[in-house]
Amino acid sequence: MKLISSTSTVALAGLLLLIPASYGSKQYRCPRGDPISKEDVLRYSKGHSESFNLDEYPLTPAGKKYSSTYFTSPLGAPLTYAAAYVIQVYDNPPQYQLAQYNMGVWTVCTLEESQ
Repeated sequence: MKLISSTSTVALAGLLLLIPASYGSKQYRCPRGDPISKEDVLRYSKGHSESFNLDEYPLTPAGKKYSSTYFTSPLGAPLTYAAAYVIQVYDNPPQYQLAQYNMGVWTVCTLEESQ
């Protein structure tokens, strides 16, 4: 006796592929520009040197020691300038904090569920 038809199997497989993309996806929301996905933050932090820290960078939770990665990203039209970001990596296992430089001040971006 056949319990599941081939059509049902294909439909279920397609639904299962969508679950990881929508469930648990997080993004950082900064004061200006589009949200930045947690996956992008992880990718940027691996692809750059994490050897410098500046006193002007925001504190990490509980003032823990950290390494940092700096990058810029264009803010889309009609804004015609790049925003500066710093990713701070602290703790073990690694935790990540993203901050954006805006109007002369570093502001920590909030981590939220993707919509």
